[in-house]
Amino acid sequence: MATQLTPEAKAYLSHAAEAREAMDRAAHDTTVAADELRRYAKFSKPGQPSAHIVQLRQRQAAARMDSARAKQAFLKAAQAFVHSSGLEVPPRSSLEAFVVGWIKTTAAASDHDASSPSSSM
Repeated sequence: MATQLTPEAKAYLSHAAEAREAMDRAAHDTTVAADELRRYAKFSKPGQPSAHIVQLRQRQAAARMDSARAKQAFLKAAQAFVHSSGLEVPPRSSLEAFVVGWIKTTAAASDHDASSPSSSM
């Protein structure tokens, strides 16, 4: 992964990293909403659901929609990154796994560059 990236590809990669973070946050929110709904639904009486249960279901549905939007944004940015950088996704590897590998490699490289002592001493 030592390929030099164009500024356009770097921008798409950073956009994909931001979308990946949004995807992780949305997945966490979905899990929290589902856990809360399970906790309260366990003790609810049969019949008409309470207003609180309805609100929890709405919150869970909104979290799922946010998760789907975040995933779509990530995949769109990932596809744009791969296209603009001229890379090819290896066979038997998903686009998501390939781009996440690039994100981790670039983050590790930038952390390494930031922690190395400057040559202006």
